Amino acid sequence: MKPANAVNTSSPMAIFEPISRVFAFFKRHGFRATLRRSWVFVQRMFSNRMVLFYLDFPKGEASSGTRLPQPLTAERKGSQAEMRAEDLEKIVNFWNPRMTQRNMTERFGQGASLWLIRWEGRLAGYGWTMTGHTIEPHYHPLGANDVHMFDFLVFPEFRGRNVNPSLVDFILDQMTQEGRNRAYIEVREWNKPQLQSLRKTKFQLLGVARKTSLFGRTFVEWMPDRRSGLTPEAKNHSNPASLTAR
Repeated sequence: MKPANAVNTSSPMAIFEPISRVFAFFKRHGFRATLRRSWVFVQRMFSNRMVLFYLDFPKGEASSGTRLPQPLTAERKGSQAEMRAEDLEKIVNFWNPRMTQRNMTERFGQGASLWLIRWEGRLAGYGWTMTGHTIEPHYHPLGANDVHMFDFLVFPEFRGRNVNPSLVDFILDQMTQEGRNRAYIEVREWNKPQLQSLRKTKFQLLGVARKTSLFGRTFVEWMPDRRSGLTPEAKNHSNPASLTAR
């Protein structure tokens, strides 16, 4: 499951990313498998609806002390220098080394944290957090003490073991201990495994939205979620015709 990060869907990078994934899939699985998945790739390339989730952290309450189930462990990194060489290599080389390395350098440079989760000591997945701002303009304004969680991935050999929801809830517990106000995370509407994973966590549905950028401004369109409905938090944005400029 790949990233729930906020991507500017009108930028060249947003178009290049899925194309890059196609080539990475082709290198790993060959022409026939890529051809069978071609329609999926086309749908994903042109789908820009995102499902957004949020969580308000409790105030004045002690953290629940979430512990990862055995055999999972997690750790937080603030720079590439803190990472093991084999972990860095596995992350960077998973799909597009040049883009992944560039993203990692930019994120650490802007104060983001990388959370690694291990299964019996082996790197099983990761996710990013950033406090007070986001790499790309977000769908919803963030306060100085709010947290954006993005770009979560579980490596194929560890999928189906509840690795992602375990890491998400562990991070949320750490953010509670730090006294944060609210957390946001989003996932592409077509990413069913990630949506199912997030429904196992403490996050609540905020709404469904898409965005585009024009002349330096980002426009966000909020739409109803016809399948599961909107939470009260999202009702302020649920008019399909409503557009907010950032």
